[in-house]
Amino acid sequence: MRNPVRSEADAFHIAVGSAAVIAASLALGALLGPLIGLALLVGAVAGAFVWEVSTKDPDRRRPLREAASAAPRRRTAAPRILVVANRTLHGAELRAKLHERAADGAEVHIVAPILCSRIHYIATDVDSELSEARERLTTALAWAKSEGLTVTGKVGDANAALDAIADELRLHGADEVIISTYPRGRSNWLETGIVERLREELDIRVTHVVVEPDRETEPAAS
Repeated sequence: MRNPVRSEADAFHIAVGSAAVIAASLALGALLGPLIGLALLVGAVAGAFVWEVSTKDPDRRRPLREAASAAPRRRTAAPRILVVANRTLHGAELRAKLHERAADGAEVHIVAPILCSRIHYIATDVDSELSEARERLTTALAWAKSEGLTVTGKVGDANAALDAIADELRLHGADEVIISTYPRGRSNWLETGIVERLREELDIRVTHVVVEPDRETEPAAS
């Protein structure tokens, strides 16, 4: 949603428009009845709200796009694929995508953001989550090597996944972002709207891979 008031002129136009709508509603209500005037006022307010909600703000910062634009020029022509995953690194659905991209000659790089609770993050007590992320990433890289695929990876900092993605785009850029999550209702990342945000801000391909969780061993997570 865009910011409707970006200057004094905007504020003036909004004030004049509001006064005009109110005056028209009062006049119509006096001529045709109070309910008609009220209906006009409610309709105008509802219309303005829908327009504001559906209109994108052209002045809003887009940190992901800015990060991708700041990436250094690459020395190879091979496409670079940035994969964002953590608890779904074991998933057959994701590994199929990794195999497909790497077999086609793309540079595939995984970033596994540390998934920690807010309390652990504030207390900087992320040792357990860091160990888990490293173990999952090591297992995924070992699988790729056994398949004859060249895949690299790193564990992301214990911050928001979007920040980890922005950092990686700023450092190396990408031609495609593959983000892997559990299904909606089982994924914290999806609840934050991360896929929509990536597709809105980036000019590159964004692929969302959904991995079905092992409901006996995997809690709701990203």
